[in-house]
Amino acid sequence: MEKKSPAVITLILSGVFAVLGTIVGGIVQGYWNVRLAEQKYQSDLVMKALESASAQERLLTLKMLVHTNLLTQSGVRDSVSNYIIEKEKDPESIPQVKPTAGQTLEAPIVDNARVYLLTGNKTKTTGFVDLSAQLKAAGYTVMNARYIVDAGRADKPEIRYFNESDKEQAEKLAEFMRFNYDKAYAANLYQDAKAKPGYIEIWLGR
Repeated sequence: MEKKSPAVITLILSGVFAVLGTIVGGIVQGYWNVRLAEQKYQSDLVMKALESASAQERLLTLKMLVHTNLLTQSGVRDSVSNYIIEKEKDPESIPQVKPTAGQTLEAPIVDNARVYLLTGNKTKTTGFVDLSAQLKAAGYTVMNARYIVDAGRADKPEIRYFNESDKEQAEKLAEFMRFNYDKAYAANLYQDAKAKPGYIEIWLGR
């Protein structure tokens, strides 16, 4: 059996340790990504509870978050619990946090606002349900949601509008989609004589 030289052994060991380092690093990075996502989720829940214009409602929503164990991180839950006790007798002192522009979907600003949801990526059709529900709740008519593949379809996420009068509406939808889904969304004007005012397409891309 051929005996490997120290240089070869060192090279092999270096390679092994490099691979192990990459694996361990990936695991650690994944762990912290999950932790950060969880912390953001907990923070978003608390901020959402503070959006109501009613001070009493803000207090009750904070209580609900604690009592239903939606705040799973003990540090956050304990802090909110202590805050509730502090503000119990004076809920008016609980500040209202107004949602950031684009975070929530506002009512349509054009008449007969109609939206068609489209994608060229079959895996993205799972996003239709949630997005459709938000659009309908805001007052839009969702005409349909379809998966389409052909050369003329959008590769990237975008908002398509077909009448100049719908430009501002399309830009508001693009702002909402950028904030909540994908930063690549833009509102783009297309020519289609058959498209009547108020008709807009939301493309989730390929």
